[in-house]
Amino acid sequence: LPASDHKVQAVAARTLDRAQDFAKKHEIPSAYGSYEELAKSKDVDVVYIGVLNPQHYEVSLLMLNSGKHVLCEKPLAMNKKQVEGILAAAKANKRFFMEAVWSRFFPAYQRVRELTSSGQLGEVKKVVVNFGFPLANVDRLQKRELGGGVVYDLGVYTIQVSQWAFQEKPQKIESSGTTNAEGIDDDVSSTLTYSGGRTARMR
Repeated sequence: LPASDHKVQAVAARTLDRAQDFAKKHEIPSAYGSYEELAKSKDVDVVYIGVLNPQHYEVSLLMLNSGKHVLCEKPLAMNKKQVEGILAAAKANKRFFMEAVWSRFFPAYQRVRELTSSGQLGEVKKVVVNFGFPLANVDRLQKRELGGGVVYDLGVYTIQVSQWAFQEKPQKIESSGTTNAEGIDDDVSSTLTYSGGRTARMR
């Protein structure tokens, strides 16, 4: 959003001290010690939600039902039922709602979409995507209660590429991987099969 047309008006956190520290650092006018307080603010039109994964559902509903438009960090929620609930709330309140996946707006990604949709590359028959980084020191990705796991956190980046290329749901999904001591996926490889024998391999 162009800074000339929009401005960051407020920030909220689980504690007022954290919100005030962030507001001071980034010169934001208002700080709130709860998400409920921000939801009541008449100075805020659009909310970016960047809380921990398990909180996406409740905070998205709070903001939508308070009349705010919402950009929610990926993943939208922890399961399909929660996603459907969020989308229903957005529709009922006539509010804009979008998953905030930053890479979709990279110029390189936009160019890939142009090439695949225009037919300049011919028929795309196979997609190979690899994406990852060390997760051992990222606490929120190592624990189930914090919504951890590589599929939730990184899977969206790989899956979106195959969906751009093939523009349909896969007919078959085969996956294998490893988990950490808490049973959280830390390395996953998948093969997605689409119509016509087209495939996407991702890790």
